Amino acid sequence: MLAFLLVALALTAISGFPALIFRGRKGEVVSAAIAVAGAASGLTAVVSTLRSGASHTATAQWQLPNAALALRLDPLAAAFLVPIFILGAAASIYALGYWPASEQRSAPRVRVFLGILLAGMAAVVVAAHAILFLFAWETMALASFFLIAADDRDGEVREAAWIYLIATHIGTLGLFAMFVVLRLLNGTFALGPVAEAGAIASTALFLLAIFGFGLKAGIVPLHFWLPGAHANAPSHVSAILSGAMLKVGIYGLARTLSWFDAPPGWWGGFLVAVGLLGALAAMLLAIGEADMKRALAWSSIENVGIIIAALGVATFGRATGSAALAAIGLAAAILHVWNHSLFKGLLFFGAGSVLHATGTRRVDLLGGLLQRMPVTGATFIVGAIAASALPGANGFVSEALLYYGFFVVAPTGSMLGLGAALLALVGALAVVSFVRLTGTIMLGSARSTHASHAHEAEPSMRFALGFLSALVLLAGLFPAAPVSPLSAIAPGTREHVAPFLDVITLPVQITAVSSALLLLALVAATKRSPRHVTWDCGYAAPTARMQYSARSLGEWISERLVPRFFRPKVRGTIPAGSFPTSASFAVETHEPFGESIYKPAAATWARRAMRFRWLQQGHLPSYLLYIFLTLVAGICWAVVYPLLGELQ
Repeated sequence: MLAFLLVALALTAISGFPALIFRGRKGEVVSAAIAVAGAASGLTAVVSTLRSGASHTATAQWQLPNAALALRLDPLAAAFLVPIFILGAAASIYALGYWPASEQRSAPRVRVFLGILLAGMAAVVVAAHAILFLFAWETMALASFFLIAADDRDGEVREAAWIYLIATHIGTLGLFAMFVVLRLLNGTFALGPVAEAGAIASTALFLLAIFGFGLKAGIVPLHFWLPGAHANAPSHVSAILSGAMLKVGIYGLARTLSWFDAPPGWWGGFLVAVGLLGALAAMLLAIGEADMKRALAWSSIENVGIIIAALGVATFGRATGSAALAAIGLAAAILHVWNHSLFKGLLFFGAGSVLHATGTRRVDLLGGLLQRMPVTGATFIVGAIAASALPGANGFVSEALLYYGFFVVAPTGSMLGLGAALLALVGALAVVSFVRLTGTIMLGSARSTHASHAHEAEPSMRFALGFLSALVLLAGLFPAAPVSPLSAIAPGTREHVAPFLDVITLPVQITAVSSALLLLALVAATKRSPRHVTWDCGYAAPTARMQYSARSLGEWISERLVPRFFRPKVRGTIPAGSFPTSASFAVETHEPFGESIYKPAAATWARRAMRFRWLQQGHLPSYLLYIFLTLVAGICWAVVYPLLGELQ
């Protein structure tokens, strides 16, 4: 199985180079074919590992000091490889119509870095040594930076890319510290169970993992880079970033937690609180968002919070010795990783099709697209149903399983049981957010010439949309299908998870089929009904501006219920006088944590750092002197430290 995986890594890594060498359609098709072949090889290894539950390892010498080329493909790693290979293949096909070289000058390099990103993410997941892990992690980070900055002529794009690069390297510093602590505990950089450690060392390892991996996963309040990056990257890249790259951060946290046999109970409670409160904050911001892709980015942050909460339930179960809670929490986390990758990839592909057809991401400039783009509209609605966790789509299954976990823990009197109420509030806000987003974009009348001249997506784009929407519906209609692979990852799945999934299968199928039949009947009746102008409220010539806008649908929540810190900024001039001559109104959405906390703090420390500008002389002898002094200090430490040990 490692041979299949290595072939997948190699094919994926080189998949973009034919498009760079052979400019034109032929090179792009060859690149897409190589990416699909690599994904097929990788999924072969993944399916076999999940079916057998076996672990495959390989180690080879590496020239770097204290390093080894150590790989491990076990069920946990295989679970996180699923979204990488599925979305990687779908994005490669989707890009044939969405980001072709005939329209985008950056198309060849985007394909090159997309292949490198996919290979880097897969290498991170199977790395069994800290040095190899960090090497693959940095490859993933740099490839993501160049992909986000694909349209580098736009100042907003460049800013989003640089903010991402700074954030990911701050997180990498946390991982450096985490691996140093791990080596102090285990005596090696090999990634594996932690030896006997005190409360301080184990807590330091846990908090550093939260920081380092949380920045990559987008855990609130470490998410500040995410909305801008996902909004400004090409949409098929946004699908990979949201559906796969965020999951790599979650994988790192899940792997770290697996190193402890009996983690403290407060770790679980902390993860549940951070996850659900972050999900709530993300949904409050999504409801007021005016940018289509930024709204989807906030939804990604919400779903990351749900996965983190599920990991918290699993950690609490392990801490208290509850096999049922540990199995339910881990199964819910893995299942939501798979489900979110599918429906969020579908939604970003749908948003890309809308952007490709209209040229705008502004929600209030769209409308009526379901009639002009029926395939894109129908598949986008499927993704919205899944993201709202409604029965019939895959998002409902994993969130229902997490509810079940909270209900299991509630009779024990633990405060963790309150998570069910908080999750219900998050779910209700998600429904409001996607009703607002989908209704404004797909229904009603076109609000601008952008929407009125929209056209259906290219065949390759429609294929990717149909493929992912089919997977979303199949996973939602057959909730018990993943029991076998989940049992290889979460022990106790067949005893504690399978009965619940079996129980909800028939009700979900009945609800979905009856809803579909009712919808078809309504559509058929609508097509036969005569067309008349509806009541025009006394206006002789009603316009599209008279219909509800995205802001009006979410205004009551975003202006009245949301804390002031999360509210969008409203600017305008109120009409005055009997015959007003001018009036203006504008709503500016923002990322409050970055704008109000991180950027001011960064500016303050930048001013302080400027006081040491004198160290940067611009003369080569000065820099050589710095290197010499550093080398002398290192040699002195290498000599003095052993002597101190001998004296003790």
